[in-house]
Amino acid sequence: MLTLEQKNNNEIKFMELLAKLNIDLTEITKLLDSVDYFNKPASTQYVGAYDGGLCEYALKFAHELGVLCNAYFPGRYLEEDVIKVALFKDIYKATMYEKATKNIKDDTTGQWNAVEYYRTKEGVNRQVFGDLGFSSYMQIRNLVPLSDEQTEAIVYSRISDFAPDIHEVFRSYPLVALTRMAEMATLYIN
Repeated sequence: MLTLEQKNNNEIKFMELLAKLNIDLTEITKLLDSVDYFNKPASTQYVGAYDGGLCEYALKFAHELGVLCNAYFPGRYLEEDVIKVALFKDIYKATMYEKATKNIKDDTTGQWNAVEYYRTKEGVNRQVFGDLGFSSYMQIRNLVPLSDEQTEAIVYSRISDFAPDIHEVFRSYPLVALTRMAEMATLYIN
C-alpha cells in the first residue's frame, strides 16, 4: 500500500518525466485524468495491486530501463526513449481494473468482513488490439510521437518469447530486448 504522500510524490515524478518530452501534454493529461491513472493498480493480485501501483511500477520500470540502456548501449538511447517506453507501455491497464468488495472471514474472530480489492472489469478484453502492449500503443499513438523502435518496445513489451518473429525484433530493435530485461528486473530483482 502507498500512503497519500507517496502517491502524490509519484504523480509529481511522473509528470516531471513527461515534461521532459517537450511535447504538448494537454491531451495526455486528459487521458490520464479520464482513466484515473494515478489511482490505478499495476495488477489485480501481483505487483502493485493497490491504489497508485501502476504509476509506482512505471517509475521503477523507468529507472531499470535507464540503467540497462546505459549499461548495454551507452549513448545510443536518450532519456526520451526511456520515458516514452516506461510511462506508456502499460497505460492500457488503467482502463482494465476496478475496485470491488468481497467478504473475507477473519480466522481469529470468525467474523466476515467486507474487503476492497481490484478485479478486471467485466467485459474488458485484455487482447482488444492483439495484446496489452499493442492496446497501450493504440491508446497513445496520436498523442505522443514515437520512433519505430519506441513503438516496437511498447508493442512487444508483452509478447511471448516464443512469438515467431521475436528474435528478429530483438536483433533489429535492441530497445525491445532491454524493455523485456527491465520488466524482469523490476518484477523480480528490485
